[in-house]
Amino acid sequence: MDLRRFITFKTVVEEGSFAQAARKLCCTQSTITFQIQQLEQELAYPVFEKVGRRMVLTPAGKLLLPRVRELTRVLDGIRQISSREEDIAGDLRIMVGETLLAYKMPDVLRLFREKAPKVRLSLQSVNCYVIRDSLLADHTDLGIFYRVGNDDALHMEYFGQQELVLVASPQLQHVDFTQREQHIPVSFIINEPQCVFRQIFESALRERKITLENTIELWSIESIKQCVASNLGISFLPRFSVLRELASGELQELPFSETPPSITALCAYHAGRTVSPAMNMFIDCMHQCLD
Repeated sequence: MDLRRFITFKTVVEEGSFAQAARKLCCTQSTITFQIQQLEQELAYPVFEKVGRRMVLTPAGKLLLPRVRELTRVLDGIRQISSREEDIAGDLRIMVGETLLAYKMPDVLRLFREKAPKVRLSLQSVNCYVIRDSLLADHTDLGIFYRVGNDDALHMEYFGQQELVLVASPQLQHVDFTQREQHIPVSFIINEPQCVFRQIFESALRERKITLENTIELWSIESIKQCVASNLGISFLPRFSVLRELASGELQELPFSETPPSITALCAYHAGRTVSPAMNMFIDCMHQCLD
């Protein structure tokens, strides 16, 4: 089989259309159409079907896509054999949890850029469940997030337990969350419902039969901290994300439990995939910066 046809197939999926794939591959749209037709003839099944004006993957095409991605990763690995670090190239897709991206990853990203400047890095900040599902579906190369279950299909490298802390403005430092069966007239300021530390906090409140005034949902951790410092409510965040505010006195830690709850930070990839040189380099940079 002609490997170029598989690359064309993958490019059409990633770019979203035959026309965009033609621009990416510097050829005509008719060439793209011909290569896809040749691929379908070789495979003896269609990989695209027309729905309205759009070309979408057939069920067989959806099954083929992860295998083609694996094939292109193997080819990248072959090209990189015996290459020097500065010659590592290719694409690297990474999904990162928002707090980890903001407070843990800048040093890692700077080091990676120094060591692998030719790698085309795609970075996306999403919640931990989306990251896990994307890894399981082989839609991303690496996921950096907090553990949200036991997935045998993922290879995981751990980067420590991250302690969680309940914070408020100095004006609310008298509020006591250790007492059971009470209503506390304050707002809980946090991000979306699938946030891991939000789930831990709300589970503890249900167990203690504590109710709050309401919940304010914000996406940005910086916005959450500013609102808490302005006495608009309390929040429950990884300690590393509020170290500066705790040290300056802008925020106060509230008692919550005898043993501080924690979450596990990790970097993961699909256990069945070939690890590219770029993936290896990024994981190595994480160990250098975070261990």
